[in-house]
Amino acid sequence: MRAIFISYRREDAEGQAGRLFADLVKHFGEQAVFMDVATIEPGRDFRKAIDEHVGSCGVLLSLIGKDWLDAKDAGGQRRLDDESDFVRLETSSALKRDIPVVPVLVHGARMPKKEQLPADLQDLAYRNAIELTHARWDSDLTVLIKALSRYITPANAAVAEPARPAPPAAASSGGASNSKMLMVAGAVVLAIVVGAFFYLSSGKVEPQVTTLTKEPAADSPTTKADVPLPSPDLPPREAPKKPAPKADQPQEQPAPPAAAPARGPERNTLFGVTDWDHDGHQDIVS
Repeated sequence: MRAIFISYRREDAEGQAGRLFADLVKHFGEQAVFMDVATIEPGRDFRKAIDEHVGSCGVLLSLIGKDWLDAKDAGGQRRLDDESDFVRLETSSALKRDIPVVPVLVHGARMPKKEQLPADLQDLAYRNAIELTHARWDSDLTVLIKALSRYITPANAAVAEPARPAPPAAASSGGASNSKMLMVAGAVVLAIVVGAFFYLSSGKVEPQVTTLTKEPAADSPTTKADVPLPSPDLPPREAPKKPAPKADQPQEQPAPPAAAPARGPERNTLFGVTDWDHDGHQDIVS
């Protein structure tokens, strides 16, 4: 995996470089970020180490603060004019290899102009920069990480696994079988009850009912049209003959007829008109 190389000046942006290194390690992994103070072994030729690391990295971050351009050495010479300057070696090596170089502006610094840079660093003036501020560090870092994701794959990125076949369904237990049998039996019983109900309901015969709206007055003459004719299907029945009373037995006097209760106008329901007592006369039962 190609790494991220952080280039900076200690007296210019050491604190921001350390903070950025820690945040990038959390996102991309320890092996994906290189910073000189943490990874160059003591005793090694820093020129070769820088060239090896820059040649194997995927992107170089050039942290530029307010003193990055005009920083001077002990003799008062500008450091960028020294061919053995660490920052110049790192940046020129990446530009020569056509490795993406991202200027990261901190402390409110501005991008240097082409004429302010040595000949091997002048292409840096045309690279698009990203600003990191203390107040908006998290949001600015998110923008930087999104830009770096084009070149570096996060170490904690999830690897898609092929879909696994679903395990076979477990065999039904005895309790499940018993439940199914009970459900089937209940459905059969319910079907029988419903069928019997509809069968009995369909065979029921409703009686014919005739309603008389008004009862004729007691003193009104009865006409032949008002008297129902005897049923032709039933033969006339003779009235029963009472036995003659014996001479030595007193004859019972018939009881006086009871007074009929007063009846007002009402609706009577006629259940049938026929000769119920077989005396040759039609009877009305209501």
